[in-house]
Amino acid sequence: MKKIFTLLLTVCMAVTANAQVINGDLNHNCFLDVGDVTLLIDGYLSNEIEFIETHSNYYNVDNSLIAGTWLADGDDIGITFNEDGTFGGILGKVGYTYKFEPFEGLLLEYHLLMYNESGALIEEFKVLELTKETMTLKRSNGDIEIYTRGTPSTIYVSSIKLSETSLMMEPNTSVQLTATVYPAYADDKNVRWSSSDEGVAYVYQDGTVYANSDGIATITCEAEDGSGVKASCGVTVKSLSGTENGHAWIDLGLSVRWATMNVGASTPKKRGKYYAWGEVSSKSICDWSSYTWGNADNNELKKYNTSSTYGTVDNKTELDLADDAAYKNWGGAWRMPTVTEWQELMAQCTWTWELVDEDEEEYGYRVTSKVNGNSIILPCAGARVESVMGGISGGFYWSNSLYVPEPKSAHCLLFSGSNIYLNKEDRCYGFSVRAVCP
Repeated sequence: MKKIFTLLLTVCMAVTANAQVINGDLNHNCFLDVGDVTLLIDGYLSNEIEFIETHSNYYNVDNSLIAGTWLADGDDIGITFNEDGTFGGILGKVGYTYKFEPFEGLLLEYHLLMYNESGALIEEFKVLELTKETMTLKRSNGDIEIYTRGTPSTIYVSSIKLSETSLMMEPNTSVQLTATVYPAYADDKNVRWSSSDEGVAYVYQDGTVYANSDGIATITCEAEDGSGVKASCGVTVKSLSGTENGHAWIDLGLSVRWATMNVGASTPKKRGKYYAWGEVSSKSICDWSSYTWGNADNNELKKYNTSSTYGTVDNKTELDLADDAAYKNWGGAWRMPTVTEWQELMAQCTWTWELVDEDEEEYGYRVTSKVNGNSIILPCAGARVESVMGGISGGFYWSNSLYVPEPKSAHCLLFSGSNIYLNKEDRCYGFSVRAVCP
């Protein structure tokens, strides 16, 4: 063993006169053998064929030996080894790590181990040569790869991902958007924020979006490295409550906004007034003899008729605004809801039976949106049939839609404490009106 050690030392010392031997039982086998020889020659860790730059001995390797950028076969793209064991460069992958360490059992050989984001070994290279300028690696399949140190071309941003791609906001509220830039090793990851309509939504340079007024705007986040990469977030600013022509509404996140109370009521808990379908004034007697648009019992309908059985046919199936009790009494953009809008309210809201007026001990439904949690109250108001008020334990609400198969009737919403449904009733009866607006 000593002869082998002496021979190896003699051969290596012939390479240069400026050499130092570091020995001792480095492989901890209780013998001094070739596995215990470490030779520093002019600042390079070496055996008889390799020159490896180092500032540590064989059994105290650190990543500074290969730290830096290496270009494959002179290309201007490469891979960067960071000293913390992570990768950079265009070929580096987020979460991948490496180890540069001695190859156990062989004298002065190194290997390079690469791991994926789960910590699984995905490749093992043998380091054939490592100098200040070049690195030669041998893959496990025998392929040889040669790298040279260099500076890669600029690594531009390839994509930007925003924390949100669409926002629904109320005026005078704010939301923080965050931008994740890819790749993580891009040279310049700074971004610039902008809004297509600052009157609707303003964005600060930290990504905070402030809603100013109702409308639609697009927030854009653009990379500042000249790559032209952008990402955007659509912002819809919509008030969840407000007034239209002096009357309050609530946004339930549906196709229309609903009034907070019945037409003719002073508060959401009150019943309001009663209107025959197509009439704009309330009255004490609601029957065919007093109905504005004719007597269906005598086949004398003068408007909103699709069947000659009931008189003159005009095929009108929805109320003109001039005959709409909501529009004529409240003005602005108010109108009576269509049957489709009542169906939407039933499907997209939770209906809870509750005591809505403690003073009068009257019940009704709290209708709560499944979309945004806002709610309205529909009180039990009953109906006026001829000269009689009845059905006070339930609700009767008109739509603006004619019941086409039998035009003496119109669509309406009916409810009690145990049932909610759409039906048809004679147009001459006096029902409640709940208004909607766009």
